[in-house]
Amino acid sequence: MAKLQAFDFEIEDGQTPLDPDEAQGLKLKWVATRADLNDVEGANVVSGMLWAAREIRKKDVVVPSDAFLRKLHEKMFGSVWGWAGRYRLTERNIGVAPHQIAMQLRQLFDNVGAWQEFKTYPLDEQAARLHHQLTVIHPFPNGNGRSSRLMADLFLQSRGEQPFSWGPAPHNSTVRKSYLQAVREADAGNLQPLLGFVRS
Repeated sequence: MAKLQAFDFEIEDGQTPLDPDEAQGLKLKWVATRADLNDVEGANVVSGMLWAAREIRKKDVVVPSDAFLRKLHEKMFGSVWGWAGRYRLTERNIGVAPHQIAMQLRQLFDNVGAWQEFKTYPLDEQAARLHHQLTVIHPFPNGNGRSSRLMADLFLQSRGEQPFSWGPAPHNSTVRKSYLQAVREADAGNLQPLLGFVRS
């Protein structure tokens, strides 16, 4: 495994820094820059998306579920990180305490089931709430935003709906800032900007 310190890579707004132990989980010894890491993670995420597209065609796959979330994260990041698909064991400046992750996810997925059964919210809002609550829980050391966005899309697709656009194209730094602002509004209890953003 590559010996890497968490501070070797510049952290952009909305990204979670890794602690040194997590950073040493990097599987690819040649990765030395943020651009390298972005490239290898991007390729791995694409392969994870292809895996997920095949999986949701199976009738016995439950989206969302604890098992599916962990497998999805592993498929999205497992070629790059040794801890992919495993819940974090360290504290973060965002997210619940590590010992609460499994319980909070179980409660979230039970809530999603109830939203479905009782039609509590329109389907788009259920998916947006699922995405937002996954980012609040922040179950993994890294890749939470990407895996939670894909989980929301798969939730919609497994129910015959189109995935979110996640803002207007092209998905550049301006769109990312709008997304982060919408997530922060949702953190404060106002989901409307996020609901508007996901289909813009």
